[in-house]
Amino acid sequence: MSRRNLIQHLSRTNVLWVVGLLLFVLGVVFSAILHSPGSDVLYSEEVVSPFWKIFRDFIPGEWLPVLLQFLLLLANAILFQFIVRKYELLRTLGVLTFFIFCFIAAASVPLHHLIPGSFAALFIGLAYISVFESYRKENCNTQVYNASFLIVLASLFVPPLLFLLPLFWLVFNIVNTMNFKRWLVSLMGALTVFWLLGGVLFLSDQLELIPAFFKACLQHGWVFSDELPPMSIIFVSMLCLLVLLAVVNYLRQVYSEKISVRSALSFLLVSLLVFFISLLLLPAYKADYFLLSTGPAAIILSHYYGVVVNRFSRLALYIFLLTAVGNYLSFFF
Repeated sequence: MSRRNLIQHLSRTNVLWVVGLLLFVLGVVFSAILHSPGSDVLYSEEVVSPFWKIFRDFIPGEWLPVLLQFLLLLANAILFQFIVRKYELLRTLGVLTFFIFCFIAAASVPLHHLIPGSFAALFIGLAYISVFESYRKENCNTQVYNASFLIVLASLFVPPLLFLLPLFWLVFNIVNTMNFKRWLVSLMGALTVFWLLGGVLFLSDQLELIPAFFKACLQHGWVFSDELPPMSIIFVSMLCLLVLLAVVNYLRQVYSEKISVRSALSFLLVSLLVFFISLLLLPAYKADYFLLSTGPAAIILSHYYGVVVNRFSRLALYIFLLTAVGNYLSFFF
């Protein structure tokens, strides 16, 4: 079997469930042993969501957050694999999406600490399902309401995600038509979150958290103004190169896909671009936006390596695997 056929064969086999999960477990376990869970601050305390601070206080100790983060990352990996299977986004039936998500998560030590992005990513993944369920449906008010509700719910953990709502009104047209009625339904879904939240805060006499939340939404900066480990920059750069290869390949053969698959992948591509730009412009939430980008990136990459593998893409994959290992080790040496 040629090397090219080997990669395509691996992308179709279900053994990747075991390999991906094993790598993920080993990555998290060794991180917990070698790296104290409470030793790093992944975001600036002055800009983190005020609701996250309250939520975090209910999780005692240092090791319970590690276990909770592991379960959340695993849930996200399963969720995106479910999206791929349910909406038939890949031409093969393997579990490459699950493997890629677990591999990236295993190589990224900051993701092994409990971060608000792990909750936000779960809600955004569920929002993707609501969006894809609305594909070409005449009556999709429920799906539009649910998607808006979930986006705003995710923003309670990562406040800048609130700006996804107006972008959602524009990008939703990829899978369906956003008319005035659906816009009102979407707005109602968003306001429902704030209505429920306002009631809870009023009863607990904590209404000052609402302006604090909107203040956190407006924080900005430039990620490279912070000190980033050189290996992390190389790792992210190689990941971006692989995703770029996958995107170029997708755009070259976009019309060979079914319309439903094309719409879903295009929606994910826009999401990935937004998350990447946000990662650069919002350094306080860089770990959160990196995690939010991982799901769409895993789907795009699994689509690419499940269909086309050439010499350059193989070389890029091998280098990426090496940089991922180097990135993991760089946090301890």
